[in-house]
Amino acid sequence: MYDRVLDVFDHAAKHGRVGFSLQHVNCVTDVGQVLYSECLGRLVKPDGEIMTASEFIGYLEATGRVAALDRHMLALAFDWLACHPSGDLGCNISAANISDERNRALLFDLLFANAWLAPRLVLELTESLPISAHPAAGKFLQALRDLGYRVAVDDFGTGFSTPEALLSLPVDIVKIDGFFLRLGRSEAKRFLLHMVGLATCVAPVVVVEGVETYEQFETARAAGASHVQGFLLSEPTLTPLFGGAPHAARNVMLC
Repeated sequence: MYDRVLDVFDHAAKHGRVGFSLQHVNCVTDVGQVLYSECLGRLVKPDGEIMTASEFIGYLEATGRVAALDRHMLALAFDWLACHPSGDLGCNISAANISDERNRALLFDLLFANAWLAPRLVLELTESLPISAHPAAGKFLQALRDLGYRVAVDDFGTGFSTPEALLSLPVDIVKIDGFFLRLGRSEAKRFLLHMVGLATCVAPVVVVEGVETYEQFETARAAGASHVQGFLLSEPTLTPLFGGAPHAARNVMLC
């Protein structure tokens, strides 16, 4: 299974079939207002079947290739932003791109070269490792903010996205994991109220993820979240670039 998934990914990457779909982050007081759209990794198999990032990202992390995937997705995002002057995007940045000096340099070079698009791109920090403890993390993220990028902490409340990490990193947006919405109704309200309260202490924008029902939307709104994300308001849609031939601006190796 392990080798088969990697083979599928490598084949898709070689033929320009690794890309993303988009899911909006909506304002709770005006759901028609989109803060930005998150890039969700996808690949297309030769038979046309689509694999989501959750089906292959773990294998790339295990082989040390997830940092290169992040940069590939960013290059695609920059292509999209250049073609859509009124849109804003969000892209994941894994711990591997910050904790490793070489990856950190490659990432900074890519972001610096495209800094003219920085105000329209949110960098979503995914902590598969406790990068908040890394001595270079805070300074590096601040350097990216100085270029004009917004920084978000993704999946807050689970994994290594802890209150300690939140308070030690310079961020503009906090995204609270949808896990808390799947608790019992009273537990969800109680936990979210505390989570949103903590998040608003460090960031002006607080997003509750995984909103799939009207009840969950109301729970997030009542807790004080400024924005929500999920299938209730936005099902992921494939971008025109998805599955297209490799573009010169996407010259990022995935190995």
